[in-house]
Amino acid sequence: MELALVLPVLLLLIFGLIDFGRVMQQQIQLTEAVREGARVGALNGTASDMQTQVVAAFSGDATGLTYTTATPCTPASTATTDSTLKVARTFTPITPLYSVIKLFQSNPSNITLSATGVMACLG
Repeated sequence: MELALVLPVLLLLIFGLIDFGRVMQQQIQLTEAVREGARVGALNGTASDMQTQVVAAFSGDATGLTYTTATPCTPASTATTDSTLKVARTFTPITPLYSVIKLFQSNPSNITLSATGVMACLG
């Protein structure tokens, strides 16, 4: 009887911790990848080079990435100009907790992670 009362709460906590840890890990990974992409743009790389660096930072598993801004430095850029890269990625939970939460939302939507990398041009 006690197990039947405590088990749902315990599973809810465990599943919540698993997905929260995955969200934080993927957010950190996205932030680091975008920072590396902005660094490539600051070293006179192209927008394509910036995106390639982001994909390389994800070890080739860059599914669901959306590049909203990719502004590399140009040879004419000064030290006051910045290389900017903004990327968004959809997070897919692996535990059933989020599916249950979506049932009670009036406007269920996916979890979108985003990161912005800004690096000063070398001029």
